[in-house]
Amino acid sequence: MRQVGFARAAWLVAKKDLQLEWRTFDALAASIVFAVVVLLVFQFAVGGGPARQLSADALVPGVLWMAISFSAVVGIARSMDIERRGDTLAGLFRAPIDRSAIYTGKLIANGVRLSLLETVLVPLAIVFFNASLGGAWLQLIFVLALCSFGLCALGTLFGAIVSRVGRGEALLSTLLLPASTPLLLAGVTATGALFRGETLASVDRWIGLAAGFGLLYFSVALATFEYVLEE
Repeated sequence: MRQVGFARAAWLVAKKDLQLEWRTFDALAASIVFAVVVLLVFQFAVGGGPARQLSADALVPGVLWMAISFSAVVGIARSMDIERRGDTLAGLFRAPIDRSAIYTGKLIANGVRLSLLETVLVPLAIVFFNASLGGAWLQLIFVLALCSFGLCALGTLFGAIVSRVGRGEALLSTLLLPASTPLLLAGVTATGALFRGETLASVDRWIGLAAGFGLLYFSVALATFEYVLEE
C-alpha cells in the first residue's frame, strides 16, 4: 500500500477530526460552556466582594487564561474520548501514514477548536469585566496564537496518553496544567501588558519564553508520539 505524504496525511487527519466535531459539536460546546461559566463566576465574585477594587486590566488576563487552559483540557479530553469510543485512533495507526502526521493533524484540529473558543471568550471577558484593549487586537491575537500553539502541542500528546489510560479530564489536567505553567505565565503577563496599554516590546522576554517552550513541546511531542501510543 502506497504511503500517503506527510502534509496530505496531516490535513486528512485534521479534516476528519473537524468534521466529527462539526457533526457532534461535543468538545467545542463543552469547552465554551465551561469557559463562560468560569467568566460568570468570576464576574459575580468581583462584583460583590473586595476583588471589585481591582482594575479590569489586572483581572482579565488571569481569568482569561485560566478559562482558556481549563477549557482546553475539557475540549482535548472530550475529543480523545470520542476517538477511544470509536476506536478510530487504532484505525489511523493501521493506515499507511507517518505517525507524526497523525499528531500534526490532531494538533491542527485542537488548535482550530481552541481558536474558535478564544474568538467567543475574549469579547465576553472584555464585556463582562468592562475592560478596554484599545487598538491592540492584532497583538493580542499574536499572543493567543503563540501560547495556544504550545498549549495544544503539549495537550495533544498528553491527550493521546490519557486516551490509552481512559481517565479523561482529571488525569489530563494533572499532566497538562503544571507542564504548561511557563506558557500560561507568559500569556498572562503579555496579555496584561496589552490591557495596560503597553506594547509587546515591554514583555519581549516572556514572548521569547512562550516561543521557546512552544517549539520545545512541539518537537518532543512530534518525536515521541508514536512511541507513547505503542506502550
